[in-house]
Formats: sequence, C-alpha cells, structure tokens
Amino acid sequence: MFIQINNEKLEFTKVELIVLEQGIADLFESFDKKTLAELTKQKKYEHLKDFVNGQTHLKEMPAGVAIKALKKEGNHFYRQFLNNYGDLIYSRFVVSGDEDLLRQRGVYTIISNNELKFCGVCARTFKERFNQHIGNIYAKGCYRDGTSTHCHVNAKITQLLQVSDVYFAIYPMDNEKAMNKLKNTIVKRFEPEWNIRSNREVFELSSS
Repeated sequence: MFIQINNEKLEFTKVELIVLEQGIADLFESFDKKTLAELTKQKKYEHLKDFVNGQTHLKEMPAGVAIKALKKEGNHFYRQFLNNYGDLIYSRFVVSGDEDLLRQRGVYTIISNNELKFCGVCARTFKERFNQHIGNIYAKGCYRDGTSTHCHVNAKITQLLQVSDVYFAIYPMDNEKAMNKLKNTIVKRFEPEWNIRSNREVFELSSS
C-alpha cells in the first residue's frame, strides 16, 4: 500500500490479523484488584466518592462486579467509572507478517476494504502494540485510567471483522518526532474516520 504525501510516495507493508476470540462483552467486570470504594481513592475517581458511599450494597464488592451490578440495575452512572469506549464488544487477535518489520517501530494504519480507517504511532515495536495492547484489551484498560484508544480501535475492528477485510499497514521509522509529524500529516490530509471521531468526542467531553 502506498500513501502519497506531497511529492513523496511512502510504501506501507500489509500485516494480517489472526483472530483468536470474538464477542468479548462486559470485560470491565473482570477487574477485581480493588473494591469500588478503594477505586475512589485514586485521583481519577475521587469525584465519584459520594455516589459510591451511597451504594452501601456495592461499595465493598470488587469494582468490576459492582459496576456490572449497576449496569444490570439500569443505573447508567456505571459508565462514569469507564472510559468512553470501556463498555463495547471486543475481540482478541494477533498479527502475522515480516518479523523483522514487526520488531521495528513507526507509523501504522488500519485499512478496511481499501479505506483508511485509522492512523497511529508505535513508539515501541509494532508487534508489542498490536498483540499486547490493541489486540488484547484487558479489564482495567476499560476504566477511566485505562487506554481508551486501544478500546476504541479494538471495538471498531471487531465490528468490521464479520463484514470486511481488515488489516494493519506499517511504515517503520526511528525518530518519534518524525513519526508524529507523519501521523498528523496523514490524519489532516485523509481524515481517517476513527481518528476524527475520537478527537471530536474527546473535544466534546472536555467542553461539556
């Protein structure tokens, strides 16, 4: 795959996804390292303390179990404990491709039916980012202090797996400043759907 930036033609190498599991729901429920009350001792959850203190039947339960109970009760406040994409349907996958390339870092794109859906940066290796983070969402990652981008991208990939061909395309680079510059240039020029939507939602959240 080639991406034209000004007068330069950049070749991105295709990386296949190997899907291991699909239909992973309520992943946040598995988090049991802290009780709901203990969770509110962390800075990102302090503003939820009064609410939790009022939930006497839940506050000493493992956080994930308590939040799932709120969801089952129809109490939409449970979402306040999660990031914007923390209660979606996920899948688990790994990547297959040139191992030498996958051990490098740089800029990556996600392609579906020949359409550029997302562009991101791997400061560490591509393989680590894809296999251990985007392709393997963990329970705590669904929370306010988790990584919302990984949840967002995984959920979007999961939606498309049944209906289209989805793959990564990578462009190795060493310099992080150059990586971010290229990523920002690609996003500005091509406006990938998932980048633009994510940025807009973050803006709306911070503006409200």
